[in-house]
Amino acid sequence: MKKSHKAILMLLLSGSMFGFFWMAWNRIAHEPLVRSRLMMGTIIEITACDRGAEAAITAAFTRMQQIEDAVGREEWSDLSRLAASAGGPPLNVSSDTWEILSLAAEYWRKTNGAFDVTVNPLLELWGFGYDGEGNFPEPDAIKAALPRVGSDKMLFFPGKRQIRLAKPGMSLTVGGIAKGYAVEEAARILMKNGITNAMINAGSSIKVIGDGPGGRGWRIGVENPRSAGKLVGVIVLRSGEAMGTSADNRRFFIKDSHRYSHIIDPRTGWPAKETMALVTVITDNAATADIVTKALFLNNIDWSMAFLKQENLKAILIDSQGKLHKTPGFQLLRPS
Repeated sequence: MKKSHKAILMLLLSGSMFGFFWMAWNRIAHEPLVRSRLMMGTIIEITACDRGAEAAITAAFTRMQQIEDAVGREEWSDLSRLAASAGGPPLNVSSDTWEILSLAAEYWRKTNGAFDVTVNPLLELWGFGYDGEGNFPEPDAIKAALPRVGSDKMLFFPGKRQIRLAKPGMSLTVGGIAKGYAVEEAARILMKNGITNAMINAGSSIKVIGDGPGGRGWRIGVENPRSAGKLVGVIVLRSGEAMGTSADNRRFFIKDSHRYSHIIDPRTGWPAKETMALVTVITDNAATADIVTKALFLNNIDWSMAFLKQENLKAILIDSQGKLHKTPGFQLLRPS
């Protein structure tokens, strides 16, 4: 074989080997990486499909831990400090606590008091505090707790980034917003670290970046609240979308044939009426989706559909009779 032919053959072989190794590296580099951690009372899972995913996911979890430290149950957290000083002077809080509680106050006004982070005294009274399974309190105890509830008694001092709980005995719960806020922050950190395709799954709160492996969107199953393990349908999330879900089948107890869920109406002191079984909201912000599901659970269908239209949100609601209500254009695929 002539030297020139040998040179050409070697060039072709080396080129094909380079192509093989490049394709193999490209496949490995974009293989979805999945990591999970126990935090904020649940298992949070992050899936990312880009190079550098390991470091980016670690940074996202670190950011979420910072948020949990600020609004968690430990005695040094802002929420514990605010409860301990309720009725006293205002306290300085972290920027995360300020943002979370400011957003909560905004939606307390928007939802006519249905979403209210000051509901914690009632939540504890009903036995649905952290990991609580629920119990039936005396009606007089409910009446006595109501004066300690209401976000109009949560006072903000923007110039100093201080917050004051006006009445002694007040306390806060951010279970209906903190996970969504943390998921949103995790997405921001992932994108800051160059991630273009990812999903943050905190169970009741989900956020996606990019359109998923294959570019067909991220498929999320919606569980039937009255039939564990079965789906009522599949939602396809597109880049930048977030999803929040509330249901009455996770934490509840039954007394005298009535179901009492952990979603307490701060306006009445009683759990949500047995009219709604599941609410899922889709928007571009995980914290907003988290909040709105709680408010919809505590209001009737007519109010809920009008609110969703006003806020330009997509949602699916399943009532206690199993009837499905959707906003216009909401797509729910049949489970395969």
